[in-house]
Amino acid sequence: MKNSNLVPKKILIIDDNEGILFALQKALELKGYEVHTFETFMGVNAVAKVAPDLLYLDVSLTGKDGREVARELKRNDKTKHIPIVILTAYLNASDLANEAGADDFLPKPFELAHLWKITEKYTSTSEKELTVEHKKRKKSATVLS
Repeated sequence: MKNSNLVPKKILIIDDNEGILFALQKALELKGYEVHTFETFMGVNAVAKVAPDLLYLDVSLTGKDGREVARELKRNDKTKHIPIVILTAYLNASDLANEAGADDFLPKPFELAHLWKITEKYTSTSEKELTVEHKKRKKSATVLS
């Protein structure tokens, strides 16, 4: 039985490829995640406003290098706690992720099992932690209203 106090984990995907965005979004929604997508990096404040539990970030964004975006997010107090997984088709994906200060990488093309495994790695929490998180979000939403 599902606990109604549980809040789905939020995932933000930033990728300028609509096909990748669509595939990732549908795959993650199948597993019950709340998914937000951006085709471009819209700034630290936009990411902080979404408040994702995990960020998938394309390394080759149009307009701004994903490595720069990752470093900017990791330097900012509002977003430095968010795990970042670099998306890339480059063979040196591990090096790119390390250079960017990202937490992990997902090579393109990706297999669903690998996507879900990485997502679970960075979003899994106990039921107790999820209930506490839900209360915090409700309180935060009340303060913002």
